Amino acid sequence: MLLAESGDGAIGIAFPFIAGPAVFAAVYGGIYRYYRNTDKRHHFERETDVAVGNLRTGDRKVGTNNRQKSRTMAGENSTDHLQRVRRISAE
Repeated sequence: MLLAESGDGAIGIAFPFIAGPAVFAAVYGGIYRYYRNTDKRHHFERETDVAVGNLRTGDRKVGTNNRQKSRTMAGENSTDHLQRVRRISAE
């Protein structure tokens, strides 16, 4: 029999057209949520309390740097990067 009845394989033919987009949407949504973390995006900012002290500071003029002859700054800290770091106490 060459021609099938209308009810024999209609669901079998329509299945890839229905399941294909559904699987694509599920995989796309899963990858999007995995990489974007939309459900966890701002939980750290909401749940973590950070106290910040007074960040104002002052600068004092030491001298001028006109007609420099040295290639490096006076008082450079290229060997000890954390030399000038001071912790600020939160009030």
